[in-house]
Amino acid sequence: MFCKIILCLLPIAFAQVPIPHRPLGFVYKWGNASAPVDLDVYLDNLCPDSAETFPTIQKVADYYGPKQLRLRIHLFPLPYHHNSFLIAMGKRAVDQLTKTNMTYTWVQQIYNNIVKFSDVTLTQAQVVTKMTELAKSMGMLETEFMKLATDEMVNEDCRIAWKYACSRGVTGTPTFMINDVVVAADPAWTVSEWNKVVDPLLKKSLGVSRTRDCTGKKRCEYLPGKIECCKPGEACIPNVGCRC
Repeated sequence: MFCKIILCLLPIAFAQVPIPHRPLGFVYKWGNASAPVDLDVYLDNLCPDSAETFPTIQKVADYYGPKQLRLRIHLFPLPYHHNSFLIAMGKRAVDQLTKTNMTYTWVQQIYNNIVKFSDVTLTQAQVVTKMTELAKSMGMLETEFMKLATDEMVNEDCRIAWKYACSRGVTGTPTFMINDVVVAADPAWTVSEWNKVVDPLLKKSLGVSRTRDCTGKKRCEYLPGKIECCKPGEACIPNVGCRC
C-alpha cells in the first residue's frame, strides 16, 4: 500500500515548478502591486504578433497609470523561434545591469531588429555577439553584459519562468491575462478596445473607494473615484495622490 502511495505521488513531485528567487515578470514603470487591475502579457522576442502588441500594451499602462493598472511582461521563448531563449537571457542581463530601467527599451530594440535575430543560421556565439553589440549601443559594458547573458543562474531563471508559464496553460504568444484570467484579446487591439475590458473592472473597484472615511484628515480624490486620506503636511496631487 505504501509503495502505491509513493508511486501516485511521484508525478506530483516531479511536476513541481521550482520556486523562483523573486516574483516573476517585469513590471512596467514601477506599477503598483495594489492596483485593482493586473495585466500580465506573455511574449516571445521573435514573435511578430508579440512585436505588434508590445507598443500598445505600454500605451494602455500609460493611459491608466501605475495606481490603476500594473503591467507585467513575461518572456515565453517558443521552441520554433530558434534564438529566442538566448535573447530571453539577454533581457534578464539588461534588467539586472540597468536595475530594470532599460528592460522595456531592450525588448523594443529586439523587435526593431527581429529579422536579424531570427536568422536560423546564426550560432549561439553569434547571437550573443549581436546582443552584446546592441547592449553596448545602449550604454552597457560589453564584458558585464556578455558575462550575465551566458550566466548559468540567468539560464536557470529563464527556465523557471518558462516552466511557470507552461503551468499557467500558456502555449503561444502573445497570451494576455487580466487579474490572473486569460483574456481572448487580439494582438491588433487598440487602446480603445482595451478600454472596453478594463474600464468596467475599474468602475467596480471605484465604487468601494468612494465611501472612504477621512475623518480628521484631508480627503484627496486624485483620480475619479480614487481617494486617499492625506496626513498633515501632505498635499493632494492630481493623478498621484497624497505626497509630501
